[in-house]
Amino acid sequence: MRNALPRIERILKYLEQHQAEGHARTAIKEWLLASRAVIDSCIDSLEEKSNTPHARKIDIKEE
Repeated sequence: MRNALPRIERILKYLEQHQAEGHARTAIKEWLLASRAVIDSCIDSLEEKSNTPHARKIDIKEE
């Protein structure tokens, strides 16, 4: 039992560290996606206000 306690403590510490790392990764991904959405929205609104015509890429696929 004496040897088991340090092992259990190490396992719990390991799980805590990895869970925190997982939460941090998820938070960063969410922040990046939100930032990207804001940037895309700004670009769309700038394009709508633009009176000058501009070329847009059109994908043509042969089926």
